[in-house]
Amino acid sequence: MKPREHKTVLTRILAYAQEVGWTFVSCDEAEQRRGISRDQRPVVGSQKGSLFFDDALDAKVREFNPIYSDVEGALLGSFKHLHTDI
Repeated sequence: MKPREHKTVLTRILAYAQEVGWTFVSCDEAEQRRGISRDQRPVVGSQKGSLFFDDALDAKVREFNPIYSDVEGALLGSFKHLHTDI
């Protein structure tokens, strides 16, 4: 049987990430945290949900930059206006 990406790449990356302190989040939990409901999957959900775990991103920005004082959601609002094309 031919090696597949999951075994040769993803499994190793996930193991390494957990070794250095990252927490594994299942697909279901990730979709929930991104604001994707079950009835929006698979295509519509990816378009409607956030790209980020909004609460975690806001908390980490404030942790890493204590003088950041914008209201919650302001940074994410700015991200939504970034262009993804050249």
